[in-house]
Amino acid sequence: MSRKLFFVLLSLVLCGSFLPQEAISLDYPTREIEIIAGFPPGSTLDQIARVVAKFGEKHVGKPIVVVNKPGGGGTRGFSSLAAAKPDGYTIGIVSQSAILQPYLMKGVTFNYKKSFRIICQVAYTAEGVYVKKGSPYDIPFKELIKMGKEKPNSIRCGVGGSWTGSDVARFILEDITGAKYIRVPHPAGGQEMIPALLGGHTHFNIGEGAQWAPLYKAGKFNILAVSTEKRDPRFPDIPTFKELGYDIVYPVSFYIGAPAGTPDAIVDFLAQALKKGVAEDGFREANDLAFNTPAWEGPAESLKAMEKLDDMFQKLIKKYDLKPE
Repeated sequence: MSRKLFFVLLSLVLCGSFLPQEAISLDYPTREIEIIAGFPPGSTLDQIARVVAKFGEKHVGKPIVVVNKPGGGGTRGFSSLAAAKPDGYTIGIVSQSAILQPYLMKGVTFNYKKSFRIICQVAYTAEGVYVKKGSPYDIPFKELIKMGKEKPNSIRCGVGGSWTGSDVARFILEDITGAKYIRVPHPAGGQEMIPALLGGHTHFNIGEGAQWAPLYKAGKFNILAVSTEKRDPRFPDIPTFKELGYDIVYPVSFYIGAPAGTPDAIVDFLAQALKKGVAEDGFREANDLAFNTPAWEGPAESLKAMEKLDDMFQKLIKKYDLKPE
């Protein structure tokens, strides 16, 4: 080999070592991708994961397999995602709980900024205050608030695990209205919450539409108010907190995340592939069945929305001097 050819080849090798990540990951993916849901099958996060997998995999080009890792109000799933290899073959549903739980739960080591690459938002859902139809608490929402103010800590409110979306909605509700309820957390989510309400162990619940909508349609539950900006056209008879006079708009958003260190090229590829999946009519129809609403935002916009929530949470934590539990 001539000296000139040697240096040409050497320069090509050295230049290749500094290629941008986009050029390194052109062969991704070459095998199936796992998507972690931190709640059991049938839960809201599980339903979101399965719809994302179904409509995303044809645009990704490989199967997307749902892996349920329930426990700790979603913390086991978030921790598993944070600990995964950042090669694009493990992603997960990251809900707003991942922002707040590190502040208020002992032993939580993940951080939504440091532990994850946020790929995109895919959907959101309403938190609803729901009661057993015909129970003493099947009353106008303002009456429930009045009871919570006149007799604080006498009414049991069922929520998901500690500082999940429904628990945060309960906390915001109490902050805005001045009512106080006995908080009853259910780490397994709706699987525990619904039997507790039907059995009278809780007086009302706060939870996502996937929990209450089927039993509302079946005439078992009444929904007193929901947390979205406007009434959901699928449930035009259900008022919002805002129209009832309470300045509460708190839809729970669902994001797709990857472990920190995942290359930009993979994050961008997945974001664009999932954008195509979210845009499909079938994705919307499947979310209608799960009572969620499709909503895609890219990596930067999604992270910005999470940071805005983080600011709100920190103000509430400071206001009430909350400590990890």
